[in-house]
Amino acid sequence: MCLCQFGREKWNPSVIQYHLLEVTVGTPEIPGSPSTGKGRERFFMRGKRKTLGFLLLLALLVGAGCSSDTPGDAPAALSESEIKGDQLLLVVADTPDTSLARLYVLERTAAGWEARFAPVPAMIGRNGIAPRGEKREGDGRTPAGVFPLEFAFGYASAIDSRMPYRQATEEDVWVDDVNAPDYNTWAKRSETGAASYEVMKRADHRYRHGIVIGYNRNPVVKGLGSAIFLHVRLEDGVTTSGCVAMDEPELVRILAWLDPSKKPQMVMANRRDLAALPGLSRLAPIGEQAGVPEKQVRSRVAGLGERQVEYRGADGFFGMALSVPQNLADEMRLKKSWKEGCPVPISDLRYLVLVHRGFDGTQKVGELVVHRKLALPVVKAFGDLYTERFPIERMELIEKYDASDDRSMEANNTSAFNCRDVTGKPGVWSKHSYGGAIDINPLQNPYISPRSDVLRALGWDGTEDKGELLRRNGFDAPSPALAFCTARPADCLVLPATGAVYADRDKEAPGLLRAGSREVGFFTERGFDWGGAWKHLLDYQHFEYDTAKLLAE
Repeated sequence: MCLCQFGREKWNPSVIQYHLLEVTVGTPEIPGSPSTGKGRERFFMRGKRKTLGFLLLLALLVGAGCSSDTPGDAPAALSESEIKGDQLLLVVADTPDTSLARLYVLERTAAGWEARFAPVPAMIGRNGIAPRGEKREGDGRTPAGVFPLEFAFGYASAIDSRMPYRQATEEDVWVDDVNAPDYNTWAKRSETGAASYEVMKRADHRYRHGIVIGYNRNPVVKGLGSAIFLHVRLEDGVTTSGCVAMDEPELVRILAWLDPSKKPQMVMANRRDLAALPGLSRLAPIGEQAGVPEKQVRSRVAGLGERQVEYRGADGFFGMALSVPQNLADEMRLKKSWKEGCPVPISDLRYLVLVHRGFDGTQKVGELVVHRKLALPVVKAFGDLYTERFPIERMELIEKYDASDDRSMEANNTSAFNCRDVTGKPGVWSKHSYGGAIDINPLQNPYISPRSDVLRALGWDGTEDKGELLRRNGFDAPSPALAFCTARPADCLVLPATGAVYADRDKEAPGLLRAGSREVGFFTERGFDWGGAWKHLLDYQHFEYDTAKLLAE
């Protein structure tokens, strides 16, 4: 199955309700935008008896994960003899385990293969490309090989294309039940007896334009994978579960170019496999191989949680987001950075590993935990910081500091998730508790707040807005807290205490976050609120996201 980005919707007619079971990616660029729909709309129809449902589920699991069927005549390596047509889409990934690829549009001429359009970025399976004959249902890999392009599909009644075309309606599904006789075929919801299938007219519009890639279609072999499409990519960096995703304008252009009389095919391969295709390898120098920073990140995550996001930015930046691995989840419980009663489950969090620059200019690998909906925008924001050469002293998980915010700040550690109260407000969850807040370089960007005893002396009753209180007492400025603490620094709390030297924001020093700076904009333009712009206190290190948007489906 392709099982493209985000979650799954399942349907149980016995209770007539929808529920989300997160399996793959769920990290939109801007949570709450139209691109935040469920990933693959996959429906399960279960009988009324729990026993029957359990046996069916068991059968599905056995069929999907334990099938011994293999394509009997599949060659072990790619061969140019398999390329019969005169139009070709070539998808190449740098390494076997990457989800980043590039797509080339080629046409055969008397002089050989020639590029028709400039190569474009594409995303493939979250677990990379499966070698020939090794693709399996639900493994999150894109199958390697040479495949026909069968027909186009989409939501419109007709499109600008000579390819055979099928309009997708709410009734149309693609069967991924390995035990169904119509496995890996387009069917009608009302006509199939399949226990599970993928809805072809999706709410997130990933299938607004698409092409069926003829993998495991002739013949269809149970368990070898289904629903492998070329379809619309709504977010860069977000993986699929086997499909190839690309930007919509380029896909529309390709659809208009394809000519069935030229028997168009698709080749999907790792870079090293191109040696077997000399006629193509010279046309696909897809750029530099993964540099040292990327290799360091991949080494750090090897064998850990399932990859959800990969992002390669400018100047060698690379970052990944994974499901929280079990060893980290255990450590979070042990150190009580997560505990029963926290506002989000660990399954809603993502483990980020990414490159950053140290104060000495060297490249370092850092770690963060954030909410799943923020994984991609946070990785991209730190990619922008990296390109801007903004230094970060250290980026370590809060567990290293026994979940102590004070100890983490004293170490000038950049951190994110920590299930704790708001500073000075016992019983009120911090945005960090949702995976929706990040603190960057606390030493250079301290937390500064008028002391509570001083505020009470000014007439504060504990309920009045502190900013309004300060303004009422003559500190009338865009930030009353800044005006107050500038005039009366001894009456203000600074965390960490060593950060008091940076209370003067006109100070020239690396690692500072300033109002109106590009560095602050990398986060605020992605929907974050910056604590350095608050009126009642100043939290220069702090960026937070609206928790209501994080919790909303």
